[in-house]
Amino acid sequence: MDGSLLDYRILPYIGNGHLATVVYNDVIYMNGLYNGQNGTSHRACIPSTLNWQFKINSSSSLYTLNVSSGIFSEILENDKVRIERRLFASQEYTELLLAHVVLIRKAPIGTRIVVPIEVNENTTSDDIDFANATRTSQYVFLSGKTREIENSQFQAESLPVFVYYTPLPVHGLELNEDETNRTYLFVTSIDGNQSKAKQSFDYATNEQQPDAILASHISRWNDVWSNGHIDIEGDDELQRQINSAFYYILSSLPPLSTKSKPKQFYGLSPGTLSWGGHDGEAYSGHSFWDMETWMYPSILLFYPTLAKEMLSYRIALSDAAAYNARLFGYEGWRFPWESARTGIDVTPDCCPTGRLYELHITGDIAFAARQYIAATGNQDWLLNERGGELIYETARFWASRAIYNTDRKQYEILSVLPPDEDAEPFKNNSVYTNAVASLSIQLANYVSYFTNKTVPQKWLDIASNLYFPFDNSTQDYLEYDGFNLKNTTIKQADVVLLGFPLMWTMSDIVRRNDLLAYEPLTRTDGPAMTWSMYSIGFTELGNFDKADQLFRRSYQSYVRSPFNVWTETQQGVGTVNFITGVGGFLQAILFGYGGIRLELNQLEFNPRGHLPDQATKFTFHGIKYQGFIFDLTINSNMYEIFVLVQSNIDYIFLVYEYGEHHGSLKLNDRLSFPIGTRLIIRRSITLCP
Repeated sequence: MDGSLLDYRILPYIGNGHLATVVYNDVIYMNGLYNGQNGTSHRACIPSTLNWQFKINSSSSLYTLNVSSGIFSEILENDKVRIERRLFASQEYTELLLAHVVLIRKAPIGTRIVVPIEVNENTTSDDIDFANATRTSQYVFLSGKTREIENSQFQAESLPVFVYYTPLPVHGLELNEDETNRTYLFVTSIDGNQSKAKQSFDYATNEQQPDAILASHISRWNDVWSNGHIDIEGDDELQRQINSAFYYILSSLPPLSTKSKPKQFYGLSPGTLSWGGHDGEAYSGHSFWDMETWMYPSILLFYPTLAKEMLSYRIALSDAAAYNARLFGYEGWRFPWESARTGIDVTPDCCPTGRLYELHITGDIAFAARQYIAATGNQDWLLNERGGELIYETARFWASRAIYNTDRKQYEILSVLPPDEDAEPFKNNSVYTNAVASLSIQLANYVSYFTNKTVPQKWLDIASNLYFPFDNSTQDYLEYDGFNLKNTTIKQADVVLLGFPLMWTMSDIVRRNDLLAYEPLTRTDGPAMTWSMYSIGFTELGNFDKADQLFRRSYQSYVRSPFNVWTETQQGVGTVNFITGVGGFLQAILFGYGGIRLELNQLEFNPRGHLPDQATKFTFHGIKYQGFIFDLTINSNMYEIFVLVQSNIDYIFLVYEYGEHHGSLKLNDRLSFPIGTRLIIRRSITLCP
């Protein structure tokens, strides 16, 4: 509570990648539904149909977010009746938001029980012009269109939205004199296609029993967790943090299995699908580099099909990316710093430096594609789903952006804003930007074996001969040309990202020096994911006390009880449901304490045997690599790889090596190693010879 009112900012949300709402809030959001022009584009607010309350004096109340089933439940009880309400966004049909209510009699049989409700019904929106409203005894129907289009060049008309929902009983919910219990199902169905919205509504109201709909939803969430999750022994609180972290990302992504027809996914915002409907709120629901750099890696390892959905968003908006490049006089695809419905840059006018100079996002997207190919070897994605085109056109952009410095006899990328946004308005030769540019071009050359898109020699010359500012006296990379290592404060992780996630080739000494130099320069109020990267780095160095300190710092000050809702800032709140920080936290678990490294031609395991806080054992269930599925178990002395699934697609097998030992992986293999053993797994035949 915030005074006498609910503090919606730290309440949890329910979602399924198509619809989402913060519980008890007055708005629902739909993926891809934006209103506003260019920099004013924001998620369009659909009036909520789930924010009604029971008007009873309860002797006890319980509120629970069950992340295993994606259900928020409310249980109210007095001497007459027990009320159980479950709110969920259906995994079975993504058009559905549902309230499953059970009344259970406590008073003796023979008396009629009425539970009054407070209805907060609203059929208007500042963002949507609802031109048609129909009310029957069975449903209320709203149809409308967004009031403004994002960009006339890439959006022909306003976006339609159709809403069907069950009208609430005016006199409340009832138990007749002879009833011991009764179940109600209040259905909301929302889509941009009227037929889909109506079909899903009819299914839930007429074709299926309420308990069956609930059971199907729970079953599908169980399938999600069985596909991938992390078990912790010895630390229940850390287990809860990990479970809720995965839930908050997964509930803004499409289901793994659904009966709904496929829909285009429109990206992950730092504030999830549950916020962003007002000016400046949760970055207006826009997508940034946060999706690919921070949220993507942990999803990829367990749910590669969802990782592909994330990349599909960028590919779907490639026409705008090509336009963005031409607008600034360059070639290829230049992705916007802030993206919403059309792919045009929707960075607000208050923040022009991001729109103009934060170009590394194009390299971040290419690096996500690199990780996807490394993890899956998906040739069909390269050839038939435009993955190869994404890789080639991002490389083309970097080749057109680099210029040759005749004095240095090296290529440079000038006038950019690095990840450290304190470097405004722009700098030259950001080492991070130059690294992702080089890796982007290298990737295009790597996959050219399949795509038949030959990479010009000049591009390769650029990739291998970009200038990286470096201090020879201290043996440190400099964040950009002219960076002062002695007295410059930085906002967030930047140079340390070279070591991870980019795994840029450097000596152990330089890696150590960068971590030791930049960690004390980082603002104490920096965002959560920054400390996760330092934790990973210090785990690599074997400085476990420092790694643990930074790991705890990466989440403990940012997570708000009781529902483990993440905030952007340590003091105050800022953006809520901040899944950018969630993504960094999960990476610290997987790639820091888990010791996992995904490289272009191999998967590496090298856990250090140190686990955080009170944990005694980690088990990563369902790691996916090249058609195989592994479990990885780690304790302080040993780690084990267990092969659960072996796929022989194209007759490709996996081989492993550690030290002088080599072998082939087979189904049900269990390989155990002392901590400190570096295990490498790769394809028996290289993807791109």
